[in-house]
Amino acid sequence: MEIENQYVKAWRKSHECKIVSPREVMQLFDYLNTLSWGTSQIDWADTPGLHIPFEEGDPQPEWVDNFSSTPLGRHKFIMVAYAPDKEALLGDRDEVLADLDLLYVGAPGARYFCGADLDQDRLILSVEDFAEFSDRGVTVHLPDQSTLQQQ
Repeated sequence: MEIENQYVKAWRKSHECKIVSPREVMQLFDYLNTLSWGTSQIDWADTPGLHIPFEEGDPQPEWVDNFSSTPLGRHKFIMVAYAPDKEALLGDRDEVLADLDLLYVGAPGARYFCGADLDQDRLILSVEDFAEFSDRGVTVHLPDQSTLQQQ
C-alpha cells in the first residue's frame, strides 16, 4: 500500500495535499523504533495512549472531533506514512482523519501517522504526536503522560 494506490490517487486529486520524501518519513519510523514493540505493533501496555474505536460507519466527520483534545489536535496537518522507505502523504488533519480508512485501504497490520505543520513551506513533523491505525480504530500516543510516568 502506498500513495500510488488507485484509491489514494483519487483522494489526492480531490484534496489539497503534498508528497513527503522517504528521508523525512524516516523521522517517524526512527522515533517509533525507540518505543516498546509487540510482535507487529507498538506495545500500548508500555506506551501511554488513548484508543478511539471505530463505530459503525466510521470514520466520519463527527468521529474526527474525538481528536481535538489529543496531541494530533495541535497540528494543522497529518503525515500518512506507509513504510520507512516509501513516500508519505501530507494532508489537512480533519480531511485525513475523516478518510483514514480509505488512505490505508488494503494495508496489512498497524499503520502509523503523525502530526505536522508547515512553516513557510518547510515541513515540521511532530513524530511524538503519532497514532496507530488498525481495523479496531486509532490509538493516539500521549507523550505528555509518558513524561509524567518517567518522573
